[in-house]
Amino acid sequence: MSDIHRSKQVRVVHGEALDRNTTQTPGLIREVAFDARNPDAAHLSAFLSTVKPGAATGAHHHGDQETVLYVVSGTARYRWGDRLENMAEAGRGDFVFVPAHVIHQEINASAEYETVWAVVRSGVDPIVVNLPELDKYSEAPTVEYAVPQ
Repeated sequence: MSDIHRSKQVRVVHGEALDRNTTQTPGLIREVAFDARNPDAAHLSAFLSTVKPGAATGAHHHGDQETVLYVVSGTARYRWGDRLENMAEAGRGDFVFVPAHVIHQEINASAEYETVWAVVRSGVDPIVVNLPELDKYSEAPTVEYAVPQ
């Protein structure tokens, strides 16, 4: 076996060890499992997102990164497009693909329950390009939250 394969490690990050030390958004909590801080990560990052009841993010995109989301619980609403003119909902067990540079917004469709999804991105660095100039097109949250600490 080559040295490059021998040095690589299978890594497990237990739920209680997820790291909130990343870009956060009001109403949405990102907890990182793997990113550039994982010494073996070259192409992917992974994290858990919890969206508070009634929360909605602002319009944003993730640069050159493609994103795959898996809905663990709740109902997630996604809006996308230059003016967020498109909409789809996904529930427990559904996968969602967001292409690179696509402007989008995530909304928890429930005002009572959190929505949780697992996220994998095609890059190890957290890229979040917020677009407050598109707020006039965004779906307003039914509950306001501060940026998590």
